[in-house]
Amino acid sequence: METNETLETGYGPATPSGDNILNDFARGEADGFRALAAARGERVYDDADLALALGDGESPSPFANYALLQRPLGADEWLVAVERMHDFFASSPGGPFLLMSVWPTPDLRVHDFGLVGHPPFMYRPAGPIPEALPKGLRIVAVGDAAEAAAYEDVLVHAYPVPELQPFSPGCFLPAPALDAPGWRHWVGYLDDAPVATASAYDDGQFVHVEFISARPECRGRGVGKAMTIRATNHGSRPAVLIASDAGRPTYERLGYIPVSRHTLWAGHRRP
Repeated sequence: METNETLETGYGPATPSGDNILNDFARGEADGFRALAAARGERVYDDADLALALGDGESPSPFANYALLQRPLGADEWLVAVERMHDFFASSPGGPFLLMSVWPTPDLRVHDFGLVGHPPFMYRPAGPIPEALPKGLRIVAVGDAAEAAAYEDVLVHAYPVPELQPFSPGCFLPAPALDAPGWRHWVGYLDDAPVATASAYDDGQFVHVEFISARPECRGRGVGKAMTIRATNHGSRPAVLIASDAGRPTYERLGYIPVSRHTLWAGHRRP
């Protein structure tokens, strides 16, 4: 029964597509964030040894400065990984960076990281969800600078992203970002006022539902649900997302299944 053969682990970029949901999600998420960062003209770096994807928007917000793991790391590898992340982000100004892992991590607080949380990762099999927009709501695909600014304004205040307040156009979705391959963004208008956002990234296997937000004054009216449905229906593939514990029941009612929990860390940029 024992063997010295190199066996497939189901982890990492070399694993065949379709082997398992978690690995495919990690690979697709890295592709999506890389495409968005590259379209914005930001620094990107891929560490092939550690399967670590890095992107730096030099933003005050960690949502635009990312580190994505595409396989679990051993204890010795973690020591190397934290130094490579810090070296990459220390070479330019900006706020913290967000480390995202679909696998458990060691305690990184001794390495200048702060724990953000363990949000649920959820999966929905392919199949459209019937749309029923709340009264007064219309959803518009972002296609120009004005709609991009409306999207950013809502996202910054409703997500929320306090590091980007007061809001400034171009802080997250500048014009070049609209050409990022695979991405689509929407703004929800309630009685002609922008109140909600949604984005989707199609990696060829999954639709990644991202950046769902709704202003506090319109919550409880089905606006966030409608935005999630619009993003989920982008294409005909299975959908994946990282939820919050508060939002999880809404996603479950839409057919999303909890698979596991992510681990999120905020890395503090060293001088």
